[in-house]
Amino acid sequence: MDLQQLEKLNELREKGILTEQEYTEQKQKILSQSTISLQQFFLQTNHYTMLMHLAQLCAFILPILGWVVPLVMWLSRNEDATIDRHGKVIFNWILSFVLYCFIALLLTVIIIGFPILLALVICSIAFSVLGAIKAKEGIIQNYPLSIRFFRIDEVEET
Repeated sequence: MDLQQLEKLNELREKGILTEQEYTEQKQKILSQSTISLQQFFLQTNHYTMLMHLAQLCAFILPILGWVVPLVMWLSRNEDATIDRHGKVIFNWILSFVLYCFIALLLTVIIIGFPILLALVICSIAFSVLGAIKAKEGIIQNYPLSIRFFRIDEVEET
């Protein structure tokens, strides 16, 4: 919202230069220009990719949602090269995470698997949040420890 424009508009109304109707029309015009709708927010690629990374956190609601939600988001807009690259980065991590968890579960027999599982959960949260921050900035970056199951062109390596 442009506060200076609204103040100037109010000043013109108080001086009698603008009628109440003109003031209301111009005020609505200024306010409608400055607000961003939720739909416009989601249409912006950086915001959408940020939400794709954060969608992995849905796994804490229901484990399967942690990969279904990002998958649906990716496949619904994969014609965009940036979204496609982010989807590949995310699923490289998800598949790596599943593989690491399977190995850690096997290692729970000798007790070392429990700390590894905890570390994997912490890494998954951290990587999702950091990936979202980078995505918001327009940067495509592989997650540390992720295995490259999908080839990603022009990705900044960590």
